[in-house]
Amino acid sequence: MLRPARYLLAVVDHGGFTRAAEALNVSQPALSQQIRYLEDRLGTKLLDRSGRTVRPTDAGQAYIRHLKS
Repeated sequence: MLRPARYLLAVVDHGGFTRAAEALNVSQPALSQQIRYLEDRLGTKLLDRSGRTVRPTDAGQAYIRHLKS
């Protein structure tokens, strides 16, 4: 699995960028950059960042299902 995909799963599993970055032992800006890269490559937003917790969008949920299959 590619790094950006692993990072996406970690953000969703940990409910946010800060906790995911700590769990992955990377900086939060580096993690955010990888997620933005993945979203740009796929041409869609994968995460809803509007609340206190980060949640996958519909496209994000579909992509996560694809990754786990």
